[in-house]
Amino acid sequence: MAKIHNTDKQLAREAALTAGRQLRGRRADWNVITANYAHDVKLQADREAEAVIINLLRRQSSYPILAEESGEVAAAPGPDQLRWIVDPLDGTVNYAGGIPLSAVSIGLWRGAAPLYGVIYDFWREELFEGGPDAGAALNGRPIRVSAVADPARAMFATGSPGTHADDPGSLPRFIRNISSYRKIRMLGTAALSLAYVACGRLDVYAEQVMLWDAAAGAALVAGAGGIATVQPCAGVPYTCRVRAAACAALLTPVTASDPGSE
Repeated sequence: MAKIHNTDKQLAREAALTAGRQLRGRRADWNVITANYAHDVKLQADREAEAVIINLLRRQSSYPILAEESGEVAAAPGPDQLRWIVDPLDGTVNYAGGIPLSAVSIGLWRGAAPLYGVIYDFWREELFEGGPDAGAALNGRPIRVSAVADPARAMFATGSPGTHADDPGSLPRFIRNISSYRKIRMLGTAALSLAYVACGRLDVYAEQVMLWDAAAGAALVAGAGGIATVQPCAGVPYTCRVRAAACAALLTPVTASDPGSE
C-alpha cells in the first residue's frame, strides 16, 4: 500500500471538521428540503456542506474529487491516480428528522483501492480516521475491530432492503440468512455503520449503497484490522455492494444472500 502524506490526512481532517461543525451549528438554516424521493430526501445542508469541503480540498490539493452532489468535480482519474471521494452528509434523512445519526465522510482512493478515510460524527464529536497502511483511530486513540468470530454472537448492520425489489426471491433469502446473527441494526448511515465496525461497536455490515457512502469507511475498517470489500454493481454508476466485518467468518451468512449464491 502507498503511504499517505500527512498533509493529505490533515486536509481530510480539516475539511470534515469544518463542514461537520457547520452542519451542527447551522441546522436550523440548512435543514430545508430541496428534493423528495421515494426513500430519500435532499437538503440544502447537503449542498452547503459539500461546498465547504470542495473549497477546502481544491484550495490545498490537486487531486480530482468525486462528490455526492456535484459528481466528478475534475476529470475522472486514471486507474492509479489519487482521488477524493466525498459524502458531505451521510444520514440526510436522520439529520432532517432530528435523529443524531449522521456524519461527514471523506475518502482518499488510488484507483479502485481505498487508502484513507475520515468520518466525523459531528453530533458526538467523534472523529474516526484510518486506512490499510495507517492503522485507525477515534479522536486520536487507536481502535480495532471486535474479536467476535461467530455470527451467532455478532451484531449485524444493514440498510433498507429496497434494492431487493427486482428479485422477489432475494428478500426472503436475505432475511433468512441474516437471522444467523445475534442482533440486527439499521442506523440509516453507511459511514457510521462502517465506523462502528472499525471500533468494535458492530461486528458486520453489508448493504448496497453509493460509492461515496462507503469510501471512507472501507479504508477505516481495513485500517482497524477488519475486512472491507466494495464491489461495483452493474447498471447504476457508482452503486456498489459493500461488505465489512471483523473477520471473514462473519460474512458467510450475508454472502449467501448475494445474487447467484443459490
